[in-house]
Amino acid sequence: MSADETTQPGPADLHGRILERLRGEPEALEQLVGLGLEHVLDRPLEQLVDAEWLARALTEGVRNSARSNEFERWVAERVEEALTRADRLEGALGERVPVTLLGPVEKALGRPYQPDRELVRSLLDHPSTRTILRELLEANILEFGKRMRSMVPDAATKVPKLSGGGFASRLAGVAKGVATAVGSELEKQLEPRVNAFVDDILGVAVDQMVDRVASPEFAEDFATWRVDVLRSLLGQPVDRLVAERHKYPPGDFAADVAAILRALAAWRGLGEQVEASLTELIREYGSTSARDFLAGSGLEEAWRPALQEALVDGARDFVETPAFEAWLGVLLEE
Repeated sequence: MSADETTQPGPADLHGRILERLRGEPEALEQLVGLGLEHVLDRPLEQLVDAEWLARALTEGVRNSARSNEFERWVAERVEEALTRADRLEGALGERVPVTLLGPVEKALGRPYQPDRELVRSLLDHPSTRTILRELLEANILEFGKRMRSMVPDAATKVPKLSGGGFASRLAGVAKGVATAVGSELEKQLEPRVNAFVDDILGVAVDQMVDRVASPEFAEDFATWRVDVLRSLLGQPVDRLVAERHKYPPGDFAADVAAILRALAAWRGLGEQVEASLTELIREYGSTSARDFLAGSGLEEAWRPALQEALVDGARDFVETPAFEAWLGVLLEE
């Protein structure tokens, strides 16, 4: 046996040395994680993302969840846990928003914005919108008519006393009777006339509403309205907002999510559509490296140190486990 053969470490010795260095020299893991991140950042995106594989994984994930008998219960439990935490919140909503954030948000909401008129119409002009407007207009016009009618007998009863005794009294009574009869008849005729009137002006009312929203003349007013809505919302107590969640119980939410997921899973073209979308993104950015894609955003400088530290900490914990030690032993076996 040669000297080289006698001095060459066996698998057991090599196993021990690797474990000792990984566990006792933290800079080794730091270098390994750093090399891995560099490798990822320098590779083109088309090499990092396989559109076909990712589309298949996403599609199968959706379909497996849809097939699971436990999925709906799982969603309901997660939602209930989140809402239970929300139930413990107190104070106004604005107290939980950084003061420094309010200025930029209000400035963004307060910028004049003039949406496209046909887009506004597509959002507002529907049978349901017209039904709501019809009910509001009819109710308000009828109420106005009733108030006007109530003034008629009051005015008629204020007949001055006339000389002539019984004749004057009978004349006043006739006046009251006429006023009451006229008022009753008007009330009978009022509702169908209001309905017909509202039907005639409903289209005009919708057009005016669309014009207001899309008009540059009212852009400043709507900008002010958006800021007012924000301020009003921030002033609301958190518990009042949280109380709204009871109107949409977690069980109903979970059932709706499950139904939507099942419908999505039943779509035969799901995988093809996901893959086509991913392929289009890769076609546009595929030749760009992850580092070049992030250049100028500040994101690499912000998240890389924290990500590397988290990965190194995780790796240190992992190499200390018996599972890693056993895996390394199997890897080094001859």
